[in-house]
Amino acid sequence: MMEDDCVEKRKWLSKGEFTEMLGITNMLPGPNATEMAIHIGHARRGRLGGIVAGLGFTIPSFVIILALSWLYFRYGAMPGVDGFFYGINPVVIGIILVTLLRLGKSSITDPKLAVLFAATLLATQFTKANEALIMLLSGFVGILLYAPALRRVSTALVFMPLALPTLAIAVGSLPIMLQLFLEFLKASCLMFGTGLVVIPLTGPDIVESFGWMSYREFFDGVTLGQVSPGPVMKTAGFVGYKVAGVPGATAAFWAIFLPPFFIVTLLAPFYRRMRRDPWLQGFLKGVKVGAAATILGAVVSMAPATFTDLLTVAIAAASFVATLKLKVNLSLLVIGAGALGVMTRLL
Repeated sequence: MMEDDCVEKRKWLSKGEFTEMLGITNMLPGPNATEMAIHIGHARRGRLGGIVAGLGFTIPSFVIILALSWLYFRYGAMPGVDGFFYGINPVVIGIILVTLLRLGKSSITDPKLAVLFAATLLATQFTKANEALIMLLSGFVGILLYAPALRRVSTALVFMPLALPTLAIAVGSLPIMLQLFLEFLKASCLMFGTGLVVIPLTGPDIVESFGWMSYREFFDGVTLGQVSPGPVMKTAGFVGYKVAGVPGATAAFWAIFLPPFFIVTLLAPFYRRMRRDPWLQGFLKGVKVGAAATILGAVVSMAPATFTDLLTVAIAAASFVATLKLKVNLSLLVIGAGALGVMTRLL
């Protein structure tokens, strides 16, 4: 949609320029669609253009998730609403698995990465290590596997300070608003490959460490983020709303979406050099494999809350096939599964 509007209709960019921007954006941590919008605005009108484009892309998402969060926490216990989520949550599981399959095909490109994927998946299932640290370790393994062994510190290390929120988030005595902000800042700074990484990066902390909500509520929030217009990472606003109302939603949402404004506008002059850096390429190979493994691990952990009977399993399987093979529109899947869920609960 963005390519059609900016390249074909408005002629703001050539096809080659857009493709190069997309390749660079896929290297960056954070919400890629937001970064792409900022990148295009920056190319057209400098830093101010990037900021305006980014705000135009994110503000509607904030309004949408705020409204959906209010509705959910006010009416979510009603039988019809509960039935709706009973039907659509398996749809989202199916869509996540399709996304995961595509991410796996693009990131697991040789036997070494396949072994790294398996090791990372085992770590998520059989250790208590934090998922953010597991992803970072996968990135460092990627550097060891694919970058020159002896080389000066390179531009790959530009991203290392972004891991600091991982350490800060361990401080449980921080004020609740700061905890919210740091939790989702961490997620934004380690979001590589797909926005669905927000699930393993934040889910265990939100449910198990902080006790802010149940896994059922968290996955309902992911579902709202997935099936409504805008990027799935706006789930942060849902969590923030549950914890601290509108101020909490504001803190969590902008913790996810603020980093791209700084990353794109400050690092723009160095993109081409960074894109050729072998350390950075090795890190990205490893961290994307880590992202795929941690997402799969999170889906496995949340499956019991979603697959409560054979019907939910069937809905997920049908959604997987319909999305992967038949290219069925997401809206049709949501409407159909939601209606089926409501009828099942009410009958």
